[in-house]
Amino acid sequence: MLYFIGIALIAFLYSIVGHAGASGYIACMVIFDKPVSLIKPTALILNLAASTLNSIRFCGDGHLKKYTLVNFLIPILLVSIPSTIVGGNLNITDTLLRYFLSLILFLSGIRFLITSSIIKNNTITDYKLPSKIVIFFTGSILGLLSGITGTGGGIFLTPLSILLKWMPLKTTAAASSVFIFFNSLVGIITWQTINNFSKINFTSNIFLHLIVVLFFAFCGSSLGSRQFDDNFIKKIISFILFLASFKLAFA
Repeated sequence: MLYFIGIALIAFLYSIVGHAGASGYIACMVIFDKPVSLIKPTALILNLAASTLNSIRFCGDGHLKKYTLVNFLIPILLVSIPSTIVGGNLNITDTLLRYFLSLILFLSGIRFLITSSIIKNNTITDYKLPSKIVIFFTGSILGLLSGITGTGGGIFLTPLSILLKWMPLKTTAAASSVFIFFNSLVGIITWQTINNFSKINFTSNIFLHLIVVLFFAFCGSSLGSRQFDDNFIKKIISFILFLASFKLAFA
């Protein structure tokens, strides 16, 4: 019961800022001792479900403009998707994967703490999208990390956008949700291709997981698209990520 409460809370909190929650699901599964080999595909399928609702909500509310779509989102997806396939095909042992995920979770927690203080006083108006070279480089790196870790990459894209003043918060949330959707979709297809489509590599009760995530992602994205202060929420998420990071590294 506590496990599903954790999954529900993560889906709700992450969706408020346009994230699907992969790093949070990873954290929760680690805390409750789920098999390491099942964490990545389960996080990806839950990510896909949540990002679908987030994309519909944030884009439907008009936060993703045509200019951002054409000049940022499409170019970064064009390079991140192939990189996600490459990352998903890398042969990494369970031991190495544990330490790598631990590092990713720890860095993600730090980034949430940093960006929470920036968002609190976010009155910036001079946003500027990066050059195509920066977009292509960023997309390739984020796609690679997405494929390796089983996350959609939004947990890296959002802090970058906020720290480097690429886009306003709501626009960033909309772009990240679509970015997460496509990278998660490619990630899960790549994973199942490697392991044969007939072999289901998800944790038990996957349909219950999906129902919980879909419901609470809908609630979170609906509220996050219109209101809610992200500062306190990101501090809570940071604590979860730090806890899971240390448990994964030293368990």
